[in-house]
Amino acid sequence: MATIDLGKIKLVWKGTYDANTAYTVDDVVEYTDSGILSAYICTTNSTGNAPSSGGTPHGSWAYMTKGSVQGGFTSHQVFTSVGTSTWTKPAGITKVKVTVTGGGAGGGGGTASYNHGGGGGGGGTAIKLIDVSSISSVTVTVGDQGGGGVENNAGGNGGTSSFGSHCSAAGGTGGAAGQGGARSTGGAATGGDINIYGGDGNSAGGGNSSDETVSGHGGSSYWGGGAGGSPAGGDSGNDNAAWSALVYGSGGGGGDRDSAGSTGGGSGESGIVYVEEFK
Repeated sequence: MATIDLGKIKLVWKGTYDANTAYTVDDVVEYTDSGILSAYICTTNSTGNAPSSGGTPHGSWAYMTKGSVQGGFTSHQVFTSVGTSTWTKPAGITKVKVTVTGGGAGGGGGTASYNHGGGGGGGGTAIKLIDVSSISSVTVTVGDQGGGGVENNAGGNGGTSSFGSHCSAAGGTGGAAGQGGARSTGGAATGGDINIYGGDGNSAGGGNSSDETVSGHGGSSYWGGGAGGSPAGGDSGNDNAAWSALVYGSGGGGGDRDSAGSTGGGSGESGIVYVEEFK
């Protein structure tokens, strides 16, 4: 009895494309081109010819189902090491949201006659959405913390953080030493879609052994509150030190001078650059 070769009577699923496999007409594969997964059907016998390149199918293949880029949050990078580093764009990322916070300032030291130091100011924060379709990398700078001031000295200022030339956030101003100092100001931010000032540190002050007050509290940042100052000494000679900041960009507490001696201001906390990545 005569036989008739009908060839393939249905499509044949071959799984993920393999350059070493010999494909014949009506074989179906999946293949990822430029980050997009699609399904293809073989139209001409083919070996070693990728189904598509840059979105254009090879002559021996045709799209069955063309995929699309899926948008939304994909990944993130966090920069907390003080100084300069580089953000490198992962494959497929088209936009980023950056949150840039400057360094927190240190609290001021106390002075004689029961005068306490002021708290350090908090670093400012810039928040910005950036199209990075044509950008491959950006220089990132994280601002340093300001050190606490010793007796009779103001605290150190916080450093500036930035994401390239796109946006930046200044650090806080160091807390004043001793009585009568004005409050220390928080850092300003520029270039962001939202620019947030850091919180001011409480002012320096003083009095005498009977009415000594608690030292200045450090200013807050976008990420949280600043550090507490040295507790009031009064005539009890309470010689407890000020606290250093723990929250990114927040200010250190002020120091004190009482009958037990002098305590320096607490240091601020360094800044941060947080990059959220979207397709």
